[in-house]
Amino acid sequence: MAMLNVKQVNKQGQISIGKKYAGKKVRVDEYPDGTVILEPIVIISEFEIELFKNKAFQDRLKAFDRWEAGNKPSETDFSALEENFEN
Repeated sequence: MAMLNVKQVNKQGQISIGKKYAGKKVRVDEYPDGTVILEPIVIISEFEIELFKNKAFQDRLKAFDRWEAGNKPSETDFSALEENFEN
């Protein structure tokens, strides 16, 4: 349920809506009666949208998720890496 929260618009036409929205994008809907609605949004590219629609790509993501579930991160052995670089 929405809470009533009154804010004052400053002389520059700005309003602070809280730190949880800092740096985020919002859609601003303005209505003839003066109502203004701010809706948090995320913008993604057409390329990303096509990836999400692509079944082959989705199958690869699912395969990676399965692989990742069975291959937990482990600490890197830097001395073994150095040996590989020297050879």
